[in-house]
Amino acid sequence: MITQRAANIAFNILVIVAAVFFALEAETFQTSGLLASTGLPSKFFPQLMLAFIGLCSIIVIGAYLFRGYAGTDKGASVFEDGGAARRGLLVLVVAVACYLVWSLWSFIPMLILIGPACALAMGVRSPWMYVSLLVMSGIVYLVFTQLLNVQLT
Repeated sequence: MITQRAANIAFNILVIVAAVFFALEAETFQTSGLLASTGLPSKFFPQLMLAFIGLCSIIVIGAYLFRGYAGTDKGASVFEDGGAARRGLLVLVVAVACYLVWSLWSFIPMLILIGPACALAMGVRSPWMYVSLLVMSGIVYLVFTQLLNVQLT
């Protein structure tokens, strides 16, 4: 199927593009909360993490370009068959769709949608898995809204 080398180079290029996009999105963050009292802008921590992620992706790309492999994946392929490739790409589509749901509506519809949609894309058939994913979504919501006092909109 697809070689590990080609897939990881392409994936890391996408990671760098996404990191740049989200770093630009972080430019719009309002300074408030705990970071405002320290004098750091709200965009500082997300941009620092995104820069670190981008640097790691550059290192991985360099390893593949200069050595031809990274770790022990020399000559390995990514997917066993077309079905595994389809499921992997469907999860990527779900992630992008859920980001759009979050940006167009709010966090709560995305939170409810992402777990079951990913499980469906991966071919999960157990009803209990879907129930547990929805329960975990509720727990995430409660932790952020009740324990951390984060307004999820």
